Amino acid sequence: MFGIQTRLLSLTLLTVAIAITGCGPIDEQELASVQSEQEVGSTESALCTDYCDNCVLFARCKAPNLPYGLTYWSDKVAVINSNHAHAGCVAMIPTSHVYGHAAYVADVDFAPTPNRITLREANWQPNTCSSRTGTKDGLNIRNFWCPGSAHTAGCSGPM
Repeated sequence: MFGIQTRLLSLTLLTVAIAITGCGPIDEQELASVQSEQEVGSTESALCTDYCDNCVLFARCKAPNLPYGLTYWSDKVAVINSNHAHAGCVAMIPTSHVYGHAAYVADVDFAPTPNRITLREANWQPNTCSSRTGTKDGLNIRNFWCPGSAHTAGCSGPM
């Protein structure tokens, strides 16, 4: 019990230290160790708010199969596997920073116009968990990483 709390405290201190760098790098092996000892990853998990200072950790909490090694924008682009959103996907958003941004897709309104996407995200506003809704272009989304289960036979567009 105390080991988990100690690791969570050290992880929290690490993420606070890098919060000013956008999504920032994190020791993902340490995170994986902590995650294996906890129940995290459901979209309703209150623990996701523990990652309001790191966009990738927050997105991975919401979408547990999100690949690791997503520190830099080039890493995020490399895992893109869809040009359209579904709830449960992760939007990859370029920024002026070398890290770029990742945000969890909470909802998609598939009406032809305006086809709005609701994002749940961390650190878009510094050290804050927040949401935004808009079109893919309006939110400056490059494209998406989607778990295999997000796409169905009724999907439009290539995966």
